[in-house]
Amino acid sequence: MKRTAGAVAILLTVGLVGVGLHAVTVGFGVGYEVSGLILLSALTETRINGAIDLRAQVGFATTDIAGLMLVTMDLLSHWLVPPLDPFVGLGIGAALTPPPFSTGLVFEGVAGLRVAPSNVVRLFLQARYVVRRAGTGWHAGPVFEGGLLVEL
Repeated sequence: MKRTAGAVAILLTVGLVGVGLHAVTVGFGVGYEVSGLILLSALTETRINGAIDLRAQVGFATTDIAGLMLVTMDLLSHWLVPPLDPFVGLGIGAALTPPPFSTGLVFEGVAGLRVAPSNVVRLFLQARYVVRRAGTGWHAGPVFEGGLLVEL
């Protein structure tokens, strides 16, 4: 319960900051990790300036590791070439899991592309390379993800 409350607090904080800056985007994504893990994610992005965004993302595993929640905060740099918006970024977060699995620190790199079919809706595809500290040592691997973003 504390983990869920922490994840919600992170998303609300970023969302409130974004509303104050009048540039917030919310959305969802579906990711696939090469070991077969499927992640369903909720995310929010706040524009800091024309080329930098701050993203909070919470993903829940639907297979293999019951109860896995991946919570990350990324700083994204992007180059808008309408209707395309390629981006790269770095982030930090936590992989939160119930016992007997271990909870650990996460670092990630992300690269992707957003496409804007309208002024409000954006589709995105991205590859995240997640490096995770777990009880048995460091683990790393890619997560391929796609989803929908809506600007509020």
